[in-house]
Amino acid sequence: MARLCRGDKEALAELVLRYQNDIFRFCVHYLRDVERAKELAQETFLRVFMARDRFDADRKFRPWVLCIARNLCLNELKRKKLVPMESLETYASTARNERGTLAPTAEDGPDEQLMAAERRQWLARALDSLDEESREIIVLRFFEHMPARDVANVMGSTEGAIRTRVHRILSRLRDQLGKTYGA
Repeated sequence: MARLCRGDKEALAELVLRYQNDIFRFCVHYLRDVERAKELAQETFLRVFMARDRFDADRKFRPWVLCIARNLCLNELKRKKLVPMESLETYASTARNERGTLAPTAEDGPDEQLMAAERRQWLARALDSLDEESREIIVLRFFEHMPARDVANVMGSTEGAIRTRVHRILSRLRDQLGKTYGA
């Protein structure tokens, strides 16, 4: 990003190559529309280019660019009034076969595959039962592997507030698991 700020136009191409999959996946998560997600991912990089002079070099690029993508998605959802979240079970994994189901690994026996499928189904139902902001925090923290500080930047919150929310959300999910399985 520093190179782009100095006028190196090749730097934008490098940023696109490096972050386009993250941005696209993030937009699909919100919009549930692959084509529109592609368009907003491109729009995100246009906004990065237009806002290059306002980029704060003390901030990390990834949370900043995800914040831009998030705002574009939220504006799109307001405009269309769509339901904003995808089932997280489908979002969580990239190891899928042509039918969209998780591809088994060589060491997965039938019983392991069955238990894994049951866990994924439970996780999908549990996460879908969360409010939109809670799902977004969990997606950013655990599916996008972002530290709490970066999640806070994207969400416009504080790191402490995000850590507290994650703790409460996980406690709620543990309680649901205990009620479901009698643990």
